[in-house]
Amino acid sequence: MTNAPRSTAAALLAMGVLTGTALQPANAATTAAATAATIAAPNTLDLMERPAPLTAHGVRRLLLDVAPGGPGFVAVGEMGQLLASSDGKTWQQQTSPTSVMLTAVYFPERTKGWAVGHDGVILATTDGGRRWERQFDGRRANAAVLAVAQQEVADAEAATPRNEERIAQAQDQLASAQDASKAGPSRPLLAVRFVDTLRGFAAGAFGQLFATDNGGADWRYIGNRLPNPEGLHLNGLSSYGEALYLAAEQGVVFVSTNQGKSWQRSETGYAGNLYGVLPMAGADGNQILLAYGFKGHLFRSLDQGAHWSALPRESSRKTWVQAQAQEGTAWLLTEDGRLFTSRDRGETLTPFGTSPLAIRRFAGFTLQGNRLVAGGLGGASLHVLDNRP
Repeated sequence: MTNAPRSTAAALLAMGVLTGTALQPANAATTAAATAATIAAPNTLDLMERPAPLTAHGVRRLLLDVAPGGPGFVAVGEMGQLLASSDGKTWQQQTSPTSVMLTAVYFPERTKGWAVGHDGVILATTDGGRRWERQFDGRRANAAVLAVAQQEVADAEAATPRNEERIAQAQDQLASAQDASKAGPSRPLLAVRFVDTLRGFAAGAFGQLFATDNGGADWRYIGNRLPNPEGLHLNGLSSYGEALYLAAEQGVVFVSTNQGKSWQRSETGYAGNLYGVLPMAGADGNQILLAYGFKGHLFRSLDQGAHWSALPRESSRKTWVQAQAQEGTAWLLTEDGRLFTSRDRGETLTPFGTSPLAIRRFAGFTLQGNRLVAGGLGGASLHVLDNRP
């Protein structure tokens, strides 16, 4: 089964819910700035340092992501909530060392998992979620970005022949890193992916991209490897073999074919937000990509992102929140609970069922057999899919 890319549409929705506004996913930059200002304000409660409050209502709270792992499924969401379930129906709250919004979770194997969220937080478990510890946070993220930016300026100024454009760009990046350090740990992480139990990646707002090759004992900043001078928000992260895919703003997909050592920038021709890339095996062994985003925009590539074609938008034009492939079938879910399938690698989409799944504003899902477990504004929910393809 191809692992589902993690979408930030839900995370942006969450920020809007918390501020009492109906935030559209395209307003990511405004939201991030507002979040930074709030955290930088004096006398603000430091949610990053505060353990998540215990509650009997966690299963009905806003949940932004759900993934297979632990006893069966693990879900994450507002106020640092971590929930676990063996069947997708009954959930138990797990102890969380933070109260910041958690936006994504991923388990490369049943016992080892990682969750990321606001304030640059990265949490990890090695026992299936019974205990979680904070491996990384925005303070260390700011320090890592600043160190790389300082080195980039030094390298640019020492290079011969002198390249004024390179120097100016490096100085701009340094100024941005310095501003972020002054603001504190305010930049959210929105996606996490591990290719095995040691090698992993975490991505987020303002072009943040971190990597580890020792299970998170050390996280290093590699966002400078991206051709991303604008600092586009990185909304979704997926992997397939040695390839990595980052879905970003402005219809951009960043592609790496060597586990993040180098990256190429791929333009879909769309000016809005993309929230994920679903890689699938083609009939001839090549990779077929589906990039999905805001208001039903969907794009398909047959050559690993070198070229893209726009697919027809489904009638409701609701935002795609997540996609995954299972047994040759692609499954895509909209924010209003409409499920679509494709058995021809994304060439055509077919509605599954006659009515939306019953939950308010979906954020993400995972699929095991005929059980679809989802999270959203209404919390966690289990849906048994009859007559699935």
